[in-house]
Amino acid sequence: MSDKKDNITAGSGSVYTDIGLPEPVVSLMFCDLRIVAARGQFYPIEIAVLRVVDDKARTWSSHIYPALSWSTQVLDASPVDLSTAPPAVDVVNQTLDLIESCAAGWIYSDSSATAGLIDRLLAETDAGYLPKVDILPACQLSDEMRDQLKTNRRISDDPNVEVERLWTCYQAAKDISNQ
Repeated sequence: MSDKKDNITAGSGSVYTDIGLPEPVVSLMFCDLRIVAARGQFYPIEIAVLRVVDDKARTWSSHIYPALSWSTQVLDASPVDLSTAPPAVDVVNQTLDLIESCAAGWIYSDSSATAGLIDRLLAETDAGYLPKVDILPACQLSDEMRDQLKTNRRISDDPNVEVERLWTCYQAAKDISNQ
């Protein structure tokens, strides 16, 4: 029998000291997209995802270079320069990584079109399957959130501004419900 001991953290029973800190848990996620219309269809050209980690907002956003299957008119119709944007498939993979980190497993949005646009974007994944992402209306979080969204309506086409608005409404609704 060897005198060698496992490096198990005291009291944990199974966690090794060399594995480091656990990944932060994302408790809530908001998403918004900027869209463009081309040939009677809507296409996402920019996405913003706000993740809530330890009650702090972390925002990720990206422009989206149109997928090969999308209308070529998307580039001409876009109000933002997409020439240096990452390809749709890269944006999809990054978005999926962010979504998978959310403990709740769904995303909140203030736009009824978000689910269809996310589906269009996810269709470009190279994973060989179409992942299912649940997009819920942000007003379903609480009555206070619904009231905040009525008072603080959409103000911009910029998805970064919109996810920040959703976060601000959520914080205000949380403050009201805690009173």
